[in-house]
Amino acid sequence: MTDTRLHTAQNTGETPSWVSELYACFDRMDLEAMLAHFSEDARIRFGNAEPTVGLNAFRATSDAFLGTIAGTAHRFTQVWECGESAMLLAEVEYTCRNGKVLCLPAATALHRRPDGLIDDMQVFVDVSPLFAP
Repeated sequence: MTDTRLHTAQNTGETPSWVSELYACFDRMDLEAMLAHFSEDARIRFGNAEPTVGLNAFRATSDAFLGTIAGTAHRFTQVWECGESAMLLAEVEYTCRNGKVLCLPAATALHRRPDGLIDDMQVFVDVSPLFAP
């Protein structure tokens, strides 16, 4: 018997409100509002860095990264949802502290608990161009 749950992801062409709300916080660089979307024990991993576990660890790494940029703007090009999970493809516009603006591709996998809080996020993006001379 085939497990059809593996084939239920849908790309509706619209970004779900819970994703839009989360990324509005990112784009405002409002760390505390962003953290309110995550569970206390959330596991977050950016690129090939070690994952952070828990809001305090995520707060520290996010605060450090946000301190290196002047702003972000996320534009989702594709969004798939399957149950409590979502997969996002985006073009992210980063504004550097020196005024330089770069647009980088990113992919993010999100998982939410039944209460709606995100307990797992994996972001795949190469931000090294932000720090190139």
